[in-house]
Amino acid sequence: MTISYDEEFSSLMIRWRGSLWKAVLKDLIWFYAAYYAILGFQWYILDEKQKEYFTGWINWCEIGTQYIPLSFLLGFFVSVIVARWWEQFNWISWPDKMMMMVSACLPGKENQPVREAIARWSSLQSAIAWSGISVRTLKRFPTERHLVAAKLMTEEEYDLYMNTDAPQGKWFIPIIWIINLIRKQYQDKKIDSVQMQMLLQQVYSFRDGFAMLFVYDWVKIPLVYTQALIEREEVVAIATYGYFFICLIGRQPKLDQKSMSTEITILFPIFTTFQMLFYLGWLKFSEDWNFNFVLFQVGQFLMNPFGEDDDDFELNYVLDRNTAIAHMMATDLADQCPTIGKLDDPDYLELIKTIPHTRASFKIQDVIPKSHLASFRLCDKDMQLINPEDIEDENRAAEAKGQRQRLGGFVRAIEARSPMFQRLRNIMQSILFSRKKTTEEPLSEEAEHLNNGTEDGKDHMSMIAASVQR
Repeated sequence: MTISYDEEFSSLMIRWRGSLWKAVLKDLIWFYAAYYAILGFQWYILDEKQKEYFTGWINWCEIGTQYIPLSFLLGFFVSVIVARWWEQFNWISWPDKMMMMVSACLPGKENQPVREAIARWSSLQSAIAWSGISVRTLKRFPTERHLVAAKLMTEEEYDLYMNTDAPQGKWFIPIIWIINLIRKQYQDKKIDSVQMQMLLQQVYSFRDGFAMLFVYDWVKIPLVYTQALIEREEVVAIATYGYFFICLIGRQPKLDQKSMSTEITILFPIFTTFQMLFYLGWLKFSEDWNFNFVLFQVGQFLMNPFGEDDDDFELNYVLDRNTAIAHMMATDLADQCPTIGKLDDPDYLELIKTIPHTRASFKIQDVIPKSHLASFRLCDKDMQLINPEDIEDENRAAEAKGQRQRLGGFVRAIEARSPMFQRLRNIMQSILFSRKKTTEEPLSEEAEHLNNGTEDGKDHMSMIAASVQR
């Protein structure tokens, strides 16, 4: 199973099983051996002129490492592989929901043999299916007789299974037995059609996990990108190991007199070591002679997570756990239900509003989640209820007032520039006042505006001036 780590950083760094140091140790040893062999050749064998020539090679190789897009290749490769690794774990089948539904639809002692048969066949299904994809499970059940010896399969079931001719695979046979048993219960009127549909739905979901794991085992990441057969070149392997092969020369210290007088000479490749830890921690070769090709360390750990490496999924434990849980749900827990009592019972346990804390848990202050609008407030005016008609009247009044103000400004501008406009205004006022004296009628609203000299009067005056001008 994936290595668990919950200790502190200092102790985490010194762990060996599943660690970075274990993954890259062999490659570091080979790199250091070749690195110091070249360094010894340069130090003891080459003369001063040859060292200057070799310095040119060092500069050339150091520049060449910049043209290898190693970060891009490894980043893309690892992101695809990690996503695939997590998806495969999510497709591991668990019988919990199916056995819960079986216990609910087939309760009682009379249905216990049926529940136990479904629980046993679910474990048999897991053992058969996972033996096709997991090395650990295959070593546990190398033949079908081992399934009989483990009491997952009876002799009758063994004969039925072995006599079935299925060149494309027969890992799904126990699922068919479960479906046929559920159909028999329906025919015997022990379950109705609704219960049968719910049971079959859980069986189908249980089956889908095994099918998807077979698909992941069948369809790999494209060969041109992830593997290196004898006749094929592999993109990421060439980029990664080609980069560090160039570093064997490009990261050598420059030992000619001119370079040693101007540069610091360090005989240990410090930064190259860090690069090997980072890059080869992601991606590392390991030979698998049984399949005649070379896989990456990531390929071993993540592309095929059902092997025997430290970080592979332990399907044997999952099988043992599922068998125990299914058996418990089929027998001990199938009809188990505590008494709830009555309200007037002195032993009745009332529902509490808050759950008590221990002294240790109370010290941990929980942050109560709040909406981002919890502190949002409106002013009193914005919270007043209004009628749409009032808003429309206010908008029309505001628009009319704005027009009058704009027109008044225009009139004042004309008035300031034209003395004739002032004389015209005086004439109109005289006419209106003489009309008042002769008729003794109250002034109209227009005359009042003109007499008062208000902005509205100026507006009316401008309209009169426009009429006179026309």
